[in-house]
Amino acid sequence: MDENHFDNNNTEVFDDRTREMDSIQLPKLSESEHCGITPREEFTDLNSADDMSKTLMMDSVSDDYPPAENPVRRRKKKHKKKNRTNHTRTMGQIFLGVLLSVGALALGVMAAVNVVGGMRDITGLAKPNRQTDFEINASMGVNEIIDNLHAAGIIDMPGLMKTYMKLTDQESGFLDGIYTISSNMSYNDLLETLKTEKTYSKTVDVAIPEGLTAAEIGKILEENLVCRAVDFETCYKAKLNKYDFEEGIEADPNRLNMLEGYIFPDTYQFYVIDDMKKYPNFDTKKYAENVADKMFSHFEAQITRSMRSRMAELGLTLDETIRLASLIQWEGYNEENMAMVSSVFHNRLNDPETYPQLQSDTTYTYIDEVIKPKITSSNSAKMQTIIDAYDTYKCEGLPAGAICNPGLDAINAALYPADTEYYYFVASKSGEFYYARTAEGHEENVEMVRQLDMEENGE
Repeated sequence: MDENHFDNNNTEVFDDRTREMDSIQLPKLSESEHCGITPREEFTDLNSADDMSKTLMMDSVSDDYPPAENPVRRRKKKHKKKNRTNHTRTMGQIFLGVLLSVGALALGVMAAVNVVGGMRDITGLAKPNRQTDFEINASMGVNEIIDNLHAAGIIDMPGLMKTYMKLTDQESGFLDGIYTISSNMSYNDLLETLKTEKTYSKTVDVAIPEGLTAAEIGKILEENLVCRAVDFETCYKAKLNKYDFEEGIEADPNRLNMLEGYIFPDTYQFYVIDDMKKYPNFDTKKYAENVADKMFSHFEAQITRSMRSRMAELGLTLDETIRLASLIQWEGYNEENMAMVSSVFHNRLNDPETYPQLQSDTTYTYIDEVIKPKITSSNSAKMQTIIDAYDTYKCEGLPAGAICNPGLDAINAALYPADTEYYYFVASKSGEFYYARTAEGHEENVEMVRQLDMEENGE
């Protein structure tokens, strides 16, 4: 089939169909009719209830096809179910939120109350003024001290104070004693008070005579309410390693009181510790240390450079000089007798082969009054060794330690003895001294003094 033939046939067919379509004409509306009908009115008219034929026509169309499930309606049901779930969930969230808010508010209130209470406790502000005497002793630890402060009503939050002390590095340094404190004091004020030696305003003048033992001085201090004798004893029992003079003290295990002899006799002014009367167990260690420091410092100030030079000339150490002076202090009654007694001791010390012992009766007094009271069943053997080290009839040369605390006259007498050839002396009860070069001469003097003493006693 050729191409021209195909085009002609088609053309003829299309022309016939075109003419047929043109013959079908829709009724034309006038311009006024066309413009007067709106699409909305036309839709309303087509669906008007007055035209039942249109309704029946729609029904006949509906009967031919069964109604399909309404997906929109199904989605609405699901949507309603989802709304109920979301509604329940939303109410739960609201309720939980309310609970959390109330809980947070309650915690906030509690925290605020604790913060306010903590600040009151730390600063002491707005707290009732409750005053009390608070005691600290050596057996107490930090926790016990704080718990006792709480029990006494001074602080309200012991745990807070422990934390505060840890953060501020104030967990140590408490001093034994009795302190007057109050509940409206801040933590800092409390800690400072409990770590500061209590001060007193009233003073007393205490005269310490020459020749007293350290134990006797302790009793005088206690009688004057300066410190307790037992607390003062800890200050002379062993070396303190605080003073220059201690360097020359020999570490002799047979020495009873290491610093005996260095408590310089004089009149001192000390504070009166009133609490000693009110509290029998009041700890006075710190006050005793202050007292000892004042006395030892005063001793060190008395030893001049010329004195040390003289010691070097005599071949004596400071400690040997003090031990010798303590013997002279108890043997002599005045400056002249002290120089003479000193000459006897020096002569013996310079001839140890002939006179190995100093043979001073005064050491027996020290043994009886100071050493023997320290003897117990458990230390008797050791104490006997100490006794022998102080007994100048047994030990060679000077005793192991000083037997009293000599004054300046006795120290000078030890440094500047009289120039004699005596090796013996004896004194009567009336204070008269008799010297001898030999043992025979000494025995004669002893018998003479015995007769004089008997006559004086009317025997």
